[in-house]
Amino acid sequence: MDKFPIIKIVLFYCLGILIQEVFNLTIEIISYTFTVLLSIFILSKFLKINYAKSHLSILLFIFLISSGIFSLYIQKSTIAQYPFDIAKINNIEIHGTVTDIELIKKNKLTLNLELKEINNHKLVDVSSSLFVCNFWKDTLNNIEKIYSELKIGNEIKFTGTIAQAKNQRNPGEFDYEKYLNENGISGLINCYNFDDFKIISKQKYFIANLIYETRKAIDFQIKKIYSEEYSNFLKGILLADRSDIDKETKTAFTNTGVIHVLAVSGLHVGFVAVIIFFLTGRINIKYKYFITIMGIILFLILTKGLPSVFRASIMAVLFFISKLSGRSTNGFNSIAIAGFIILVLNPQELFNPGFLLSFSAVLSILIIYPIFSEQIKKFRINKFVKNILLFVSVSLAAQIGTLPFTIYYFNKLSIISLFANMFVIPMIGFIVAVAVLSILVSIFSLLFASIFAEANMFLISLTFYFVKVLSNLDFSFINIFNFSLYDGIVFYVSLTLLFFISMKIKKLYKVALIFFTIISAFFVAKIDNKTILPENELTIFTIDVGQGDSFLVKFPNNKIALIDAGNSTEYFDSGESIIYPFLQGLGINKIDYAFISHLDSDHFGGSIFLVQEKFIENLVKPKSNNIKDKIFEKFLDSNNVNWFCYSDTTFNIGNSQVSFFNDTTKLNLLSLSSNDNSGIVKINYGKTSFLFVGDAELEMEKFLIENYSDKLKSDVLKIGHHGSRHSSSDDFLEIVNPKIGIISAGIMNKFNHPTKEVLEKLNKRKIQILRTDKIGAIILSSDGNEIKNIDWRNF
Repeated sequence: MDKFPIIKIVLFYCLGILIQEVFNLTIEIISYTFTVLLSIFILSKFLKINYAKSHLSILLFIFLISSGIFSLYIQKSTIAQYPFDIAKINNIEIHGTVTDIELIKKNKLTLNLELKEINNHKLVDVSSSLFVCNFWKDTLNNIEKIYSELKIGNEIKFTGTIAQAKNQRNPGEFDYEKYLNENGISGLINCYNFDDFKIISKQKYFIANLIYETRKAIDFQIKKIYSEEYSNFLKGILLADRSDIDKETKTAFTNTGVIHVLAVSGLHVGFVAVIIFFLTGRINIKYKYFITIMGIILFLILTKGLPSVFRASIMAVLFFISKLSGRSTNGFNSIAIAGFIILVLNPQELFNPGFLLSFSAVLSILIIYPIFSEQIKKFRINKFVKNILLFVSVSLAAQIGTLPFTIYYFNKLSIISLFANMFVIPMIGFIVAVAVLSILVSIFSLLFASIFAEANMFLISLTFYFVKVLSNLDFSFINIFNFSLYDGIVFYVSLTLLFFISMKIKKLYKVALIFFTIISAFFVAKIDNKTILPENELTIFTIDVGQGDSFLVKFPNNKIALIDAGNSTEYFDSGESIIYPFLQGLGINKIDYAFISHLDSDHFGGSIFLVQEKFIENLVKPKSNNIKDKIFEKFLDSNNVNWFCYSDTTFNIGNSQVSFFNDTTKLNLLSLSSNDNSGIVKINYGKTSFLFVGDAELEMEKFLIENYSDKLKSDVLKIGHHGSRHSSSDDFLEIVNPKIGIISAGIMNKFNHPTKEVLEKLNKRKIQILRTDKIGAIILSSDGNEIKNIDWRNF
């Protein structure tokens, strides 16, 4: 460690950041602690004056830890906040300054807007004035015109909707609001109509606009010579904007363990350096180094300074500077310098996935690869085979180091990643080189550029094909859920022990110690394992899907049911984006029973994706003769799902009793509306009961009272139709007599659900109201005697 002094500095600075993140110290405590430590240091130095050198080291470490603590405290104290009292403000006149513009996407233009005025009233809290602004594409392509005219620094006026970003609404869900706030963004603005859009000042920020225009020009040239699928891919690996790469491709790259090539990183910086070095030909070596440094810095600027690119660029620049100056460089010191610069500029980067994956990969290569290399070089094998093994060992070293972070962020362990990387990494190198060449040639000749582009599209399609074939193999990856920070620590400690045993322990005991270490790590890692769904109990989990319904039911025998599955639209699918990852996070790989209350999109839409993913085994739905229903039935048949229609029946799942209170084949003759044709499901477990009525309205409630009045009483009622005034009659509430009423509704939804009238009825009867629009997901668990409300946010 004495050879790498900068590493000590970075480690203690990081320790300070971690201390502040865990304990969230106040400025008073930080000042008091620093003063006490400094006093102890001064006293110890006074008592042991002969140890001046060690005292200076202690003082430096105290200063570094304190600096780390204080830097994160300062940043957190300046975190942006949503400045308005209500979560959504519709159709309001907005005036602001454009501070950044992203490359135009398939369906929208996104920019950062420094908000100045709303409805001609100046914003008071200027510290929370930066918003992400989305202009959604329209059929007239007005957005393209705005994109062509707009510059960074322009002042604009338009009518839009201001909204608070979505926070964590379900366990394990990404907290978008926290992410934006930590990056200085207060909220969101959405605009769908551009009739009154005006650029009221054409002032520009010269440097920022130059970078933006350069990125935009490169993107334009790529789109000129490449078809959409391939241009989206190249935009991702050259300009660090992979937002338009389709989900299927991203998933395939993740499953195959090569997702890192889609995130611009050190790999791409290396490719850029090699390409520039090659293109500069036989000019003076010092000029080659200088031009390469300039090229790397330009690439860093064009990719907007991502942590992984910043790290790799610093290391590459330090390497070439050392070559220019004739001095040696060291990988450990270089990566430490890069890390220190990044963390001084933004201490929150220590918790950024890109930062962690990038630095853990390089560190593990620096530490582990030499061990592998030393052993491989001892092999008496063909030189070509030996070089392949050395190449594979670099990838293996990186994957070992990043394994905890890969599992934590992607919940997947790729089995075939080593094999996949042997093909994909060289291919990406060729693709990047040909892409750069084709873009340069396109400036002078589109015809010649298109020849290079055609060749490159073949390489890209070959890579896609290879990755997707491997991704579809049954053994390509393993899903791993609930991987924690504690598990990561166990992994790194065990890894250190294994390498120590391999290098230092005699052969006689080596195998036994390695086996013991692996088994011990396996059991130690399980210590913190816990489930949010209690064992041997009936758990009703209200999933927050916005304006829609979805309830996960775990029966005491661990059978799983899903009552409704939220909405699915062109832009958002609850099944894909909320329910599927939520189920995966709980380790649930199948739904035994899906109860679809009725075929309104906000209730059944999300089930389509779940059916396609083979998640649903049995499905119950109302009978209907409309076209939508027939199409859905054919869809279920084509996906081999057993489906049934609601009938007046009762059956057991474990120790629970499930009852349907309507026979939709008969009710259909009454010409009920889709809402009133909802399947009515009641679940009894011991002395507790739960009643789900879908979107049933007054007519269905009347029918239920007339036919099932003696069976309706329930402890928990899913309030009908999201709290609409057309549901929850006094007579119905009187007979059900619930203690708890669950309302599933979207935040500030356009229907104004739940209505004031329904809330007054519930409050009058002293029914405890649980609303997803207010508190997010809701977990109720019953042991058969009482119902508990589980606070998942503090679980």
